[in-house]
Amino acid sequence: MQLSVLLEHVDALLGQKDDVRLKSLLLSRTAQELAHVIDGLEHGKRKTFATLPPELQADVVLQMNTESRQYILPKLSDHALARFLHFMEEDNAADTLQVLPEERRPGVLQNIKPEKRVKIEKLLLFHPETAGGIMDLNFIVAEPETPVAAVITIVKDHAREHKQVPVVIVHGQKGAGWVPARALISAAPGITIGDLIRPMQAVNHTADREKVLALMGKENADVVRVTDEHHKTLGVIHLHDLLRVAQAEASEDVYRMGAVGLIDASYLESSFATIWRKRVGWLSVLFVAELFTFTALSRFESSIAAVTALALFVPLCISTGGNSGSQAATLVTRAMALGHITTRDWWRVLRRELMMGVALGIALGAVAFARASFTPQHVLGGIDRWVMGLVIGISVAIICLWGTLVGSMLPIFFRKMGFDPAYASSPFVATFVDVTGIVIYFSIANAFILG
Repeated sequence: MQLSVLLEHVDALLGQKDDVRLKSLLLSRTAQELAHVIDGLEHGKRKTFATLPPELQADVVLQMNTESRQYILPKLSDHALARFLHFMEEDNAADTLQVLPEERRPGVLQNIKPEKRVKIEKLLLFHPETAGGIMDLNFIVAEPETPVAAVITIVKDHAREHKQVPVVIVHGQKGAGWVPARALISAAPGITIGDLIRPMQAVNHTADREKVLALMGKENADVVRVTDEHHKTLGVIHLHDLLRVAQAEASEDVYRMGAVGLIDASYLESSFATIWRKRVGWLSVLFVAELFTFTALSRFESSIAAVTALALFVPLCISTGGNSGSQAATLVTRAMALGHITTRDWWRVLRRELMMGVALGIALGAVAFARASFTPQHVLGGIDRWVMGLVIGISVAIICLWGTLVGSMLPIFFRKMGFDPAYASSPFVATFVDVTGIVIYFSIANAFILG
């Protein structure tokens, strides 16, 4: 059954109040399908989540979008929340509790078994977007001289109790390492765990989750160790745990570069009001910033009155700066996200984009010169067409260079100030370059034509 058809079927059964058929239908579907259905239902009908068994709720809640979780979870009782949190891994349970108001968390935790509660409370101490907030507490520490057979027994006992195979961490002479489960199983009899140790990267619990993702990608690591200030192991992070983080970070960057607020649900499933709120804020800010374009143009009112043809080339010159700036901002932001450059590389980036801006400016300036030079004389009035071509060509070249430099340096500046480089969005760069581009254009025109 297609998801859209399933959603319509569930919606119809809710309208008919046929609880028996509805429950039978829901229990026959996967957690992913149920999450899609709940996300697609109207707010009042999302209470369907409460009718699911707690072990199924534990899987479904992880796949619902943020809007659904924020609507459903606060409406559930402390006991109902604790029932399905019992079936979740501690890190996922902590993430789920983050959705609730802080004052409700103690009441929910009181209904969870003490051993699990202690681990969840430990994870709640860390910010959800840091390494500590996404780490897994299922690990064991073994001494290098421990026989492999003994470690396998410990791993089995841990897996039987916690329903998850732990990461085996070994503190050797060259630092801490780890031993994959497949290496344990295939190990020859009689060897010690120290013979199987593999290198393991470590990150501080305060490290941003995006930096952890970049580190694991760069080092091709399956797991990293999370430590405190004294290098004591607090937990581990698996690569598969970061898949959702990668998707979330990529979405954040794309939305910010497009000057749109963060949207967790899919486009069609988000309400009209939600999309409007996410867009109107940034558009209002950019609109106010664009008003400075009017201020800049008013400063050159006499120039426009004297040579009306200058106004015809304003869009041509200004769009060049916005486009070149957006290109540079996109390239630098993506390079920073991948870890290819840091704020320390600003001078290398500046030199590279300076040369690139000159090369691009010469190419576009030549085209602009040719176009302006062939403008009909009756349009130009008393201005020599070759002079006008020179003004437009030089203006386009300089504005292109300026846009390239601004677009490349803004993401680095934002990162240096502690902000996400993606905030140096294409609309933001284009707006800034628009205003300054007008000043550049008319200053050159005044020098060549009216000077």
